[in-house]
Amino acid sequence: MDMVSICTTRDTLERDLPIMCLENDAELLEIYQFGRKLGKGSFGVVFEATHIETQTQWAIKVVRRPAAGNSRVKLLEQEINILKQVNHAYIIHLKEIYNSAHKVYLVTELCTGGDLKQMLQKKKFFTEDQTRHVICSLADAIAYLHKRDIVHRDLKLENILVKNPPDKKVDGRINIKVTDFGLSVQTHGVGILNIMMDICGTLHYMAPEMLSNRGYSHWCDVWSIGVVMYMLLCGEPPFVSTNKETLLEEIMNKEVTFTQPIWTTVSDAAKSLLTCLLKEDPAYRMSANQLLENPWITGDTNVPAVPVNVLEMMREHLELQDRTQTQEDLCLTSSEDTSDPHLAPRAASAETNGNCRSPAKLSPERDKRDSSFCTSPTSTKLTKVIGGSLQQNKCRNGSQTPGLFPLRQAHVGKQLSANQHRPQDRKDFSAGQKPASDLRKTDNQRPSTSRKSRTGSRKPSASLIPLQNKTKK
Repeated sequence: MDMVSICTTRDTLERDLPIMCLENDAELLEIYQFGRKLGKGSFGVVFEATHIETQTQWAIKVVRRPAAGNSRVKLLEQEINILKQVNHAYIIHLKEIYNSAHKVYLVTELCTGGDLKQMLQKKKFFTEDQTRHVICSLADAIAYLHKRDIVHRDLKLENILVKNPPDKKVDGRINIKVTDFGLSVQTHGVGILNIMMDICGTLHYMAPEMLSNRGYSHWCDVWSIGVVMYMLLCGEPPFVSTNKETLLEEIMNKEVTFTQPIWTTVSDAAKSLLTCLLKEDPAYRMSANQLLENPWITGDTNVPAVPVNVLEMMREHLELQDRTQTQEDLCLTSSEDTSDPHLAPRAASAETNGNCRSPAKLSPERDKRDSSFCTSPTSTKLTKVIGGSLQQNKCRNGSQTPGLFPLRQAHVGKQLSANQHRPQDRKDFSAGQKPASDLRKTDNQRPSTSRKSRTGSRKPSASLIPLQNKTKK
């Protein structure tokens, strides 16, 4: 029998695959000579086999045909349909299928290098360059599957085969093949109607959303890629526990950490990438295509790291806004405080005055008399004494972000001492005006000015008009 020619395009939806019927299982022994057992998959056993006529070597997965009505019938059909559609350099190639009354034989390409789990047990851990090549190949294969709405759902080291033995690696690289599509499904897109609910896979590699009973999508494969990458770099899974209940709790709630000594030899770029792959919320997890464009994969260190999705970009933008406002100067709208060198600089630019605004204005005359100035966030917080309360204002950039918390006022617990009276206070007192402390007692009975700023400015109190007129004189 002639081997089916390999398609040259990645976009082929389905290949012409030979499917032969056998009267009995012994007929297959006339076509193939079975060799050693290679491994066991989700629903079958894999053997090495040699095609008797061509003497070419292949792998044959023997699956016992499920009884009619069994749920495994549908899974077996899905696996065969998916393997008939795919044709990718890093996905196992299905050559032909044989059906008998009791078994199904899937003839695939042979991988003689074992699987990644066996190789990792021998090596203890992979170098960063070896891991980069494996993850790049794996991400390429998963991006190819996701483009066709295929979700693997059981990515793990055992299901990633090595094409050649370690001593026969091409260019020193590990050529992988994704295999075992026994739990894979093909959806009809990423809409709400295509959310999957059934829990399947291997616990250490399962994404948190698969364990939450709230449904999941193709993002679960990206989490599994992160687990594989983590294990290749340090030899252990990211979440380890002695019992299943604790392991479930850690996977669903704990963030990935890098505490083992081996992580000191791993680059920050690799660890940063892992945190993007192992995001508990799939909405913040990067896709397989974004993984392929990551600077750690491409090796382009000149490309700045960018957020993995829109939600991450929005979060970083809000954080940047918050940092910018924190770094700006705190403003004080009082010319009286400029005489104190510990509270404010001697002079303030007109530009600064235009960018800072008080949340409440007592009167136009007071606004003309006051001058604004700012100080750095690291210095002592500046306050303005108005009616016995302290007010803090932040410098603005000309626009105010809606939704920010209103500025608070903290009431002064004790009166200023005689030495702390400002020159203007002493001047007003000496002229027969009431002391500032008496004015504060009167003002404390009114609502704070920060509350008035929310509803608009009010007319100045009658008790303050003589003080303002006095100041003008």
